[in-house]
Amino acid sequence: MKRILLLCIFGMAAALPCRSQDVILLREGGEPLTGRVLWDESRGDSLFYRRANGAGDTLLLFIPRRRVEYVLNSDDCRMMYRGRGKGWQPWRGRTFHEVPQQRMLYGTAWSTILGGWSADASVLRMMNRNHRVGVGASVRYLSTRPSRDDRYRIVTYDHRAVAFGPQVEIRGYSRRLRTFFYVDVEIGGCYHRFEWAGDYDAKLDWLGTYVKREELERQYPSSRWAYQFNYRFGAYVRLTRGLYADVAFTGIGHIITRIPQKYVSSDQFPFGFSAGLRFGREGRR
Repeated sequence: MKRILLLCIFGMAAALPCRSQDVILLREGGEPLTGRVLWDESRGDSLFYRRANGAGDTLLLFIPRRRVEYVLNSDDCRMMYRGRGKGWQPWRGRTFHEVPQQRMLYGTAWSTILGGWSADASVLRMMNRNHRVGVGASVRYLSTRPSRDDRYRIVTYDHRAVAFGPQVEIRGYSRRLRTFFYVDVEIGGCYHRFEWAGDYDAKLDWLGTYVKREELERQYPSSRWAYQFNYRFGAYVRLTRGLYADVAFTGIGHIITRIPQKYVSSDQFPFGFSAGLRFGREGRR
């Protein structure tokens, strides 16, 4: 009887150390690690833990925090990293996914707008600790072709423009939808090129009997510089790590002197919908 009691005691003693082990689950399907996590020492970018080897010695080990998905504590509590300010905290039951972060975020999009289309590319540097504010620049090419014409005015032309300038983006992340919702604004410059209707010279000759030709050429230029501003309201949905599908409502405005004989509203304030991609090297917090 005493031997049975001693066997039970030794079995329970052997089981206790195993029960007190923490399990560290790694990202991308890595083999889980076991040991006793040292929470007080794991305040930086490394997670420290102790583990016994086959000889019975205790080893002090560490693993980079970015490789850790979460830690299953010895009391079955899931611990997740919530940023440098909050550190490791128990999972609150919302989701297992952490907020994605991209220090640099790149984007490209195609838009259908009034009277034509546009394509743009952008680069953003996410600035604050929560990666919710981005500052960068973008470049856009747009093409429109108004179709209205009459006897007295030349308003049919091909319009091409290249716009560029600094850009600011503010965004928020939905854990449930795995989606960023954002608004961005750009203010910069724009270079316009105009190709007037095929009978442009004939109309200039006809209008020249009433208005000086120099004045008409000023009103119907072949190129022009202007200020411009773009705005966009949209969302980008996570496709895979570091890659997102971007859909948005977009608007373009050109701060330019309005010439009634030439510039029509579809070119001055076009708007529409855009679709594209966002991508960047992704971390998590």
